[in-house]
Amino acid sequence: MRRFALAVIAAALMMASSAQAQLSPNWKGCTGNPDVEWKQQIDRCSELIDAGAESRQNLAIAYYNRALAYENLDNYAKAVADYSEALALDPEDADALLYRGLDKIRLGDKPGGDADVAAAKRIDPNIGH
Repeated sequence: MRRFALAVIAAALMMASSAQAQLSPNWKGCTGNPDVEWKQQIDRCSELIDAGAESRQNLAIAYYNRALAYENLDNYAKAVADYSEALALDPEDADALLYRGLDKIRLGDKPGGDADVAAAKRIDPNIGH
């Protein structure tokens, strides 16, 4: 019985490392962090999104990271669009709601922005502190 349990654990670890090894190299350029130039991130995240090979969760992350890149380039309309795509895939993403709200306010949609910020705070009361 112990050998069977060890075999199951070993198989699970092999599958996990195999799945991790299959991540697209574009993830190295779609970080959402300033460690990669923002325009390059838009390209890499777009490639991930367009490939259609990512899980729903990873797709939400790619949209979120691309939105951050657009935001850092002051393209708030595209950022709002990508935050909306991320939220369609993961409606409980408080960070995407918060940043979409802030960008809506930057674009002059104060009521819409305030609604998003309030929704983010309902999900995570400590967000933005």
